[in-house]
Amino acid sequence: MDDISIDRLVLNLPGLSADEARQVAKQVGEKLAAAKPKAGRFPTLTVDINEQAVSRDLPRLADAVVESLLEQMG
Repeated sequence: MDDISIDRLVLNLPGLSADEARQVAKQVGEKLAAAKPKAGRFPTLTVDINEQAVSRDLPRLADAVVESLLEQMG
């Protein structure tokens, strides 16, 4: 199994409280770990899903972030 290391994860989630943003960040980390993405070097990955943040559906928001990240990782 390849190890994945994330040096820095920055989420700018307009419209969410600090607690909601923490929940999304935790879910993103857990979902990435479960997905076991391919190993590689990805200096910067960007996800733009502002409309999702407004919906306040935190699991769906986390899913959308992870889906976009995995797509970019190939």
